[in-house]
Order: sequence, then structure tokens, then C-alpha cells
Amino acid sequence: MRRLGIPLAAGLLVTIGALALISSPANSDTTADLNLIDTVVAVRPIEAGTSTDDLDGLVEIRQLPAQARANGALTNIDQLPAGTLVADHVAGQQVLTTSIADDPIDAIGDDLVAVSVRLDPQRWTGPFTTTGAVVDIYETSDIDTTLIVSEAQIIDAPDTAELDPRSEAVITLAVPVDGVTAVITAASTGQIWMVGR
Repeated sequence: MRRLGIPLAAGLLVTIGALALISSPANSDTTADLNLIDTVVAVRPIEAGTSTDDLDGLVEIRQLPAQARANGALTNIDQLPAGTLVADHVAGQQVLTTSIADDPIDAIGDDLVAVSVRLDPQRWTGPFTTTGAVVDIYETSDIDTTLIVSEAQIIDAPDTAELDPRSEAVITLAVPVDGVTAVITAASTGQIWMVGR
């Protein structure tokens, strides 16, 4: 009986220990699963002004604890509305309903308005060939060059790879309200020049 008692006692202790581990909150998969929620997260830096149509490969679904989710965090990539990112996103940042505006102007801010100008390529392409580039706008003349708007943003521009160097192109800019008159005047007289930052 003594020989049988020792193995039985050892087996009983192992069983009790295993049951304790399984039922422990720290090791309960059920408890963990209940607290994890699908969340849309940026997987690499994304610039403000990026269209939601261009987010493929830049965001993914990750499971985050409920307490780590921000208010308005999206749970499905299919929930991304058509629009534009309001602010820069870093890798790991959650994408929220408030992260997206209807269009580039809404995304940039209330103090800016859109204005379109017709320019030949040498006056705007330079180092900034993509939508979203920040530029300073100058008015040129035979005797002087004057900065008229600082930190305007290109919100729509043609693909420079498809431009004829001799052709003009229409560029849409987001500029401060108080700079619109100067930009329109300079553009109408062919005296506008943009410099990339």
C-alpha cells in the first residue's frame, strides 16, 4: 500500500497543479481573446494628404487590448471612407474616424483655400514633383522677386513624367486666405514661381 500511495499522491499533485495553471487568469486564452479587438494600424509612416485609396500596404489589422484602443479607432480596412488623411501617421499609430477628411482642403485646415494656377514646368517642378509638397510662392518681375506666400501646399498636380517640358500645367494649391489675392494676381500676369522646401 505504501508503494502505491506515493505514486498516487504524486499524480494527484501534478493533476491539481495542471488544473490550477489552466484556470489561472494569466494563462486563460478565453480571457485574453475577449479583450482583443481588431484595429486598423499604420505599418509605416504615412503623410498627411494621402488618399485612402492609396493606403494599400500602408495599414493592416492588428489585435489590440480594448483598453489600448483610441476612441473612434477603425476595426476593418473596409471601413476606411473615401477621403484624405488629416495628419501624418507613424508606424503603429491607430487610424481613427477623425483621421480622415472628405478632401485635401478639409484635411489641411480651415485657414486655407484652394487656388489653381497655370504654370510652365520650370516654374514649379523642381525638387517637388508630387502632390503634398510644401512650397514657397514668389512673384517675379524684371527688377525684383518677392515672397508672397510661405508654406503653401500642392494638393493636385499632373504627373511630371507625362509632361511636355514646353507645355503649361494647372497646379492646385492650398494657400492662406490672406495670400489668395497676391497668388491670383501673380499667376494672371505670368509672374509666379514656386520654390520647394
